[in-house]
Amino acid sequence: MTEFYLADTSALIRYYRGQAGASWDAVVNAGLVGLCEPVRQELLRAAGGRATFHDMDRLLRETFPYYSIRESAWEDAAEIQYGLAESGWHQCASPVDLLVSVTAAHHKLTVLHQDNDFETIARITGQPVRRIE
Repeated sequence: MTEFYLADTSALIRYYRGQAGASWDAVVNAGLVGLCEPVRQELLRAAGGRATFHDMDRLLRETFPYYSIRESAWEDAAEIQYGLAESGWHQCASPVDLLVSVTAAHHKLTVLHQDNDFETIARITGQPVRRIE
């Protein structure tokens, strides 16, 4: 069965810096790696000027399938945060991390990351995660 991914900002930064294995090019080109709005916003925030912003936005939209966040995403994120708090890990995950996790779970995607917080979240949720290498 083919694995589909939802990329976190950490994975996309590593990918675009050429710090991911060459095999990821084929996975991305096959449309198996997508993104959601919080990740797009984080990446665009780092753009160095208006032209770069628009170029980056166009590249992201052309390259990655887009996965929408469902209406209950904030409530779902709060549930994960409560679970993290019960284990004393509530300070690990940012709101973006939580939204990426709940969006991936909703669409039955594996979170693609380079961020230990997703490993911690997965200990609570049981969802699949994979480091980009």
